[in-house]
Amino acid sequence: MSMGIIAAMAAALAAGLIPVLTKALMLDGWDATTILFYRYAVVFIILGLAFIIKKERIKVTKKQAVELVAFSAVGYGGSTFLLAQAFNYLPMGLATMLYFSYPLFVVMMMALIFKEKPNRIKMIALAIAITGIIFLMNFSLDLVNWGSVLALGSGLAYGIYLVSLQQSSLKTLENRVIIFYLGGICAVFFGIQGWLFSDNSEFLIPSAKGFLLTVALGAITIFVLQMVTFAIKRIGSSQTALIIAFEAVVTLILGVVLYGEPYNGNTIVGAGLMLVSVILVSWRTDPDPLSIDH
Repeated sequence: MSMGIIAAMAAALAAGLIPVLTKALMLDGWDATTILFYRYAVVFIILGLAFIIKKERIKVTKKQAVELVAFSAVGYGGSTFLLAQAFNYLPMGLATMLYFSYPLFVVMMMALIFKEKPNRIKMIALAIAITGIIFLMNFSLDLVNWGSVLALGSGLAYGIYLVSLQQSSLKTLENRVIIFYLGGICAVFFGIQGWLFSDNSEFLIPSAKGFLLTVALGAITIFVLQMVTFAIKRIGSSQTALIIAFEAVVTLILGVVLYGEPYNGNTIVGAGLMLVSVILVSWRTDPDPLSIDH
């Protein structure tokens, strides 16, 4: 098994904790803007201190700076904001399942825009993953609402982020540099938004519990983004997106255990299908020209 696949699977396991901690903060009265401001501020501060201590240079070109702003606000930051907002309308597990439409968006964008023809293994794994998500959603027909729109929009935004990262000049940057700037830009973006529009008193003075949870969110975010960017450069965005879909199973299980979210036989079948899709992708790794050894 390649290091890219291992990195993607580790990201999936860790990322499954993010919706759980986000929901915990929302149940405490925090809004999405406040949560994301502190989460990304923690990311920016932790990595910034690491760069200062190690005296590392983190210079980027003007083109890379523009791409970082665009990908941070519209891509990763936009995705996390839309998903957190979806938790206000849908159960955490269901919203996360709809968010995991992003592998489909990735494969479609790579095929339509960059003419990358998916191989048969990827298509089979994608079909199984989609089928698994349908089972996990319990074949519900009550999904056309504001929450489902937000969750699907989150999947589209994250798909754009994955594809853009692989195809942009950012692929030459070291992983931690990308994450550092992404965190800083998102913190500024959500900070301005919170300052202007948030009516949450926690925005300026977080509680002790909120502070600890946001520090945990920031630390997990750093780990996940490092693993994701590493995996994309090793095995490509399509394959990375398919493997990280395992995150949905982790979130679903934690939702049932911690928040009493409903589950039945379809839930178990869906989770099993998601695991099968991960195994299929892991069996075969196609060479990727973006593989970069840092």
